[in-house]
Amino acid sequence: MRETSTKPRLLVLASALSVALVFAALAVFAAEARAGSFSRYPPEAVLMKYKTVLQMASAAGGQWCFYDPPANGEPGGFPCAIYDNFGYFDFPKPDEVGAGRRLHVRFDKPERPNFVEVNAWPRAKKHRPVGQKRELKRILKPVKQDGKTVGWDVFFRVNEPGHHYYLRVASGWERVPGKHASYGRIAYGLHVKTR
Repeated sequence: MRETSTKPRLLVLASALSVALVFAALAVFAAEARAGSFSRYPPEAVLMKYKTVLQMASAAGGQWCFYDPPANGEPGGFPCAIYDNFGYFDFPKPDEVGAGRRLHVRFDKPERPNFVEVNAWPRAKKHRPVGQKRELKRILKPVKQDGKTVGWDVFFRVNEPGHHYYLRVASGWERVPGKHASYGRIAYGLHVKTR
């Protein structure tokens, strides 16, 4: 009877398992990017300081349309959901950041928004922003992974020391003819306080 070593077999098995895990991870990532394009729900607004997540906000107001494929003899189409907050925002407790700090809001949707604005108020009363509204200067940059755009970051600064910034971040995507990507205009409420 001839004896064979199991080490080469284990090495081949481990290599095959590693390759399978890499492909599974890529498939999940691709599915997530695709879901961002075609989701029935608007993307969340993720407020970040560099790579640190400070707050996450769901849609507070606006309209979101998504593709509903044909089923049971019914034609497909783009139904729209209305997120009517009547001007009310559930502003979270503030995260403290340094005055002059550059922050950004990330949207995990690969299509470039055609509209983005960041407005700030000094106070909120009964879930409504009050006081002098200021539109903050913003810069829009793509989020890339493996050379593909997977989302968009909206950069802005909070310059005044010792101030509350009740933020209303609004974004919008237009319908692209011939595509099934979701679209709409959505507003989010976020809150920071500077040191």
